[in-house]
Amino acid sequence: MNHFLISASGNTHAKIAGLALAVSMVFVAIVSATSVNRPEISSARVHGPVVKATTTTTVAGGAIVR
Repeated sequence: MNHFLISASGNTHAKIAGLALAVSMVFVAIVSATSVNRPEISSARVHGPVVKATTTTTVAGGAIVR
Protein backbone atom coordinates (compact mmCIF):
# COMPACT_ATOMS: atom_id res chain seq x y z
CA MET A 1 0.00 0.00 0.00
CA ASN A 2 1.25 3.47 -0.86
CA HIS A 3 1.32 5.95 1.99
CA PHE A 4 2.11 9.10 0.02
CA LEU A 5 -0.58 10.45 -2.29
CA ILE A 6 1.88 12.03 -4.72
CA SER A 7 3.79 8.82 -5.39
CA ALA A 8 0.75 6.53 -5.16
CA SER A 9 -0.19 4.18 -7.97
CA GLY A 10 -3.28 4.54 -10.11
CA ASN A 11 -4.99 1.78 -8.17
CA THR A 12 -4.56 3.71 -4.92
CA HIS A 13 -5.96 6.88 -6.53
CA ALA A 14 -8.97 4.90 -7.77
CA LYS A 15 -9.58 3.52 -4.26
CA ILE A 16 -9.44 7.01 -2.75
CA ALA A 17 -11.78 8.44 -5.40
CA GLY A 18 -14.19 5.52 -4.99
CA LEU A 19 -14.26 5.87 -1.24
CA ALA A 20 -14.86 9.63 -1.49
CA LEU A 21 -17.71 9.06 -3.94
CA ALA A 22 -19.29 6.39 -1.73
CA VAL A 23 -19.08 8.55 1.40
CA SER A 24 -20.55 11.57 -0.39
CA MET A 25 -23.44 9.46 -1.73
CA VAL A 26 -24.19 8.16 1.77
CA PHE A 27 -24.09 11.74 3.10
CA VAL A 28 -26.51 12.96 0.41
CA ALA A 29 -28.85 10.02 1.09
CA ILE A 30 -28.90 10.75 4.83
CA VAL A 31 -29.52 14.47 4.34
CA SER A 32 -32.27 13.78 1.80
CA ALA A 33 -33.96 11.28 4.09
CA THR A 34 -33.99 13.66 7.04
CA SER A 35 -35.32 16.54 4.95
CA VAL A 36 -38.34 14.55 3.77
CA ASN A 37 -39.74 14.33 7.30
CA ARG A 38 -39.53 18.08 7.95
CA PRO A 39 -42.35 19.81 6.01
CA GLU A 40 -41.55 23.26 7.42
CA ILE A 41 -38.35 23.36 5.38
CA SER A 42 -40.04 22.69 2.03
CA SER A 43 -42.66 25.42 2.36
CA ALA A 44 -41.85 29.10 2.03
CA ARG A 45 -42.81 31.37 4.88
CA VAL A 46 -43.90 34.92 4.24
CA HIS A 47 -43.33 37.52 6.94
CA GLY A 48 -45.06 40.55 5.54
CA PRO A 49 -46.55 41.92 2.35
CA VAL A 50 -45.04 41.23 -1.06
CA VAL A 51 -43.55 44.42 -2.48
CA LYS A 52 -43.06 44.79 -6.23
CA ALA A 53 -40.36 47.10 -7.59
CA THR A 54 -42.10 49.60 -9.88
CA THR A 55 -39.85 52.66 -9.88
CA THR A 56 -36.16 53.22 -10.48
CA THR A 57 -33.86 55.08 -8.12
CA THR A 58 -30.52 56.69 -8.92
CA VAL A 59 -27.81 56.15 -6.31
CA ALA A 60 -24.93 58.57 -5.62
CA GLY A 61 -22.53 56.63 -7.87
CA GLY A 62 -24.83 57.02 -10.85
CA ALA A 63 -26.06 53.45 -10.75
CA ILE A 64 -29.74 52.88 -11.37
CA VAL A 65 -31.42 50.53 -8.92
CA ARG A 66 -34.82 49.07 -9.49
